[in-house]
Amino acid sequence: MHAIYFRWKVTSGHERDFERAWLELTELVRDERGGLGSRLHRCTDGHYFAYAQWPSQLLWATQPEPTARMVELRNQMREFAELVDGPLRGDVVADLLISAAPDK
Repeated sequence: MHAIYFRWKVTSGHERDFERAWLELTELVRDERGGLGSRLHRCTDGHYFAYAQWPSQLLWATQPEPTARMVELRNQMREFAELVDGPLRGDVVADLLISAAPDK
């Protein structure tokens, strides 16, 4: 399995806008491009980070060009946030996460 990590500094007041764009883009990538999904986290300092999983580096690297909607969502994310770290990529060596429903 292959993982990709990103970290953003989101402009104050645009957190929900960023989250909505990230969510829709991630769903499209998962549902249409073979990604295994992602988790988005908000840090106490206001930064966000996410990591996505893919079945392999090859599948991630050989995706077709993004759709117009994917480009639009990426541009929205750039409008609301600055990418401060990533993409960092690597193969999963160990996975001890337990998937559970998030607290609401």
